[in-house]
Amino acid sequence: MKLQFSGLPSAAVEAIHHTGLDSYGDPVERHPSAEEGGMPCRHCLQNVPAGKPFLALAHRPFTGRNPFTETGPIYLCDPFCAPATASPDVPTFLSAPQYILRGYGPDERIVYGTGAVTRRAELKAYAETLLSRDDIAFVDLRSASNNCFLCRIHRAE
Repeated sequence: MKLQFSGLPSAAVEAIHHTGLDSYGDPVERHPSAEEGGMPCRHCLQNVPAGKPFLALAHRPFTGRNPFTETGPIYLCDPFCAPATASPDVPTFLSAPQYILRGYGPDERIVYGTGAVTRRAELKAYAETLLSRDDIAFVDLRSASNNCFLCRIHRAE
């Protein structure tokens, strides 16, 4: 099975930049300068370059709302950056030893029992295992230490 690691959709990121509001309707935080190697942008799937401005905000990467549509902190480049190209490769900004992978059904609800702390070297294999199931529509990749949304994984078309 082929996978696609994807950043946030450009339309959602453009709306955040245009309105200046997060998923709760609160103003985004604008920071003048990123730390070196620090702030991973969820749109371009790169670290915000050191010394460049960025946004910090609460984001819910789902179209609807239910008890399983988690909201968490994310970073975005400021100004608006070019989107990441969906890729079968694990994004290079992911450098921690492990992450949480969690499968979701087409109704954007967590499929019970799919969440697992997964070593970086095993991300693709576990995502393939999850996406081989008919009840899994997509997989979210999150920080194992902070549970922040990092990117989404789909079956490649």
